[in-house]
Amino acid sequence: MPELPEVETVVRGLQQLRGKRIARVDVRQPKLVSIGPATLSPRRVHTHQDARRFARSLAGHIVLGVRRRAKLILWALDHDWFLLVHLKMAGQMIIQRRAQKTLLVRLLNTPTAPLESLPSKHTHIIVHFTDGTRVYYNDLRRFGTWRLVQGKHLDRVADLASYGPEPLHRSFTWQKLKVALTRRPTLPLKQALTEQCILAGVGNIYADELLFAARLLPTRKTSTLVDGEWRVLFRSLQAVLRRAIRTHGSSVGDFIRPNGTPGTYGRYHKVYGRTGKPCPRCGTPIQRTVLGGRGTHFCSRCQR
Repeated sequence: MPELPEVETVVRGLQQLRGKRIARVDVRQPKLVSIGPATLSPRRVHTHQDARRFARSLAGHIVLGVRRRAKLILWALDHDWFLLVHLKMAGQMIIQRRAQKTLLVRLLNTPTAPLESLPSKHTHIIVHFTDGTRVYYNDLRRFGTWRLVQGKHLDRVADLASYGPEPLHRSFTWQKLKVALTRRPTLPLKQALTEQCILAGVGNIYADELLFAARLLPTRKTSTLVDGEWRVLFRSLQAVLRRAIRTHGSSVGDFIRPNGTPGTYGRYHKVYGRTGKPCPRCGTPIQRTVLGGRGTHFCSRCQR
C-alpha cells in the first residue's frame, strides 16, 4: 500500500491540475465511486446508474488544489466540494498532458513488466479536462475509493476524523510522538507506528526503515523507551520520511508517480525486503518476523 511519501509524491504531481476544469469523467468500475461521506468497504456494490450520477456531479468543477491527509488525497473543487481518493493497495493516478499523443507506462515496477498503453484493462476511471489533460486511475486490485463529498459534510468522513497526528507537521514534536504512541503502552513499536489512529501515514516500509535508523527493535514495547530514545526515534521518523519524499517514494510492486515513472527510495532501503542480506552497519544478516500480521525486517545486533 502506498504510504505517506508515496501519497505525498502523487499529491505533488497532481498540483499541476490546479485551475483546470473537469469536462467529463468515465467510470468503468462503478464500485470504486460514491457520493457522500460514508466509508466504503471492498465488498461494496454500486450500479452503473450510481457511476453516471457520480460522473455527472463531477463534470464542470474546477480543481482549486490538491492536498494530503494521512494516506488520503483530497481534491478541493469549486462550490465547496471535495473529491477524496484513497489508493488503497494498488491505486495509481497517471497524468496525460494534451501534447502527449500516447502514454506508455509499466504498471508493475519489475524489469520484465511490459509497457502498456493507457487506458488499459486496469484503468477504471478517466478524468477528462477541458484543456485536453487526462488523469487515468489504474488499480490492479480494485480496492481504491473515490468519494465526492460536500465541504459541510467533511466532518462526517470517519477516516478523516480518526487519523492521528501528521508526523511532518511543523507543530509535531518528540513529546507529541511519545504521547501518541504510549497511549498503547503494551503495543510493539512497529505496530504502534503503523496504526493510523495513532500516527498518520506510516506503514510497513517506513516503520522498518525508521526503526533501523533509530536503532530500536520493532518488538520493543512503547512503554520501555526513555526520553533520549524518543528524541532519536522522532529525528529518524522525520529524516526517513523527508528523504523518501525527496526521492519520490518507494516503487515496491506497483507504485508509480503521476508522470509514469517509479520512485527511487527503494535504492536506499536498509532493512525492508532485505531478509538474509548483510546489515549495512554491522554485516549481521537481516531478520524477518511477523508483527500484527505484517512482515517486519530488522537487524538483531544493531537494534535494541
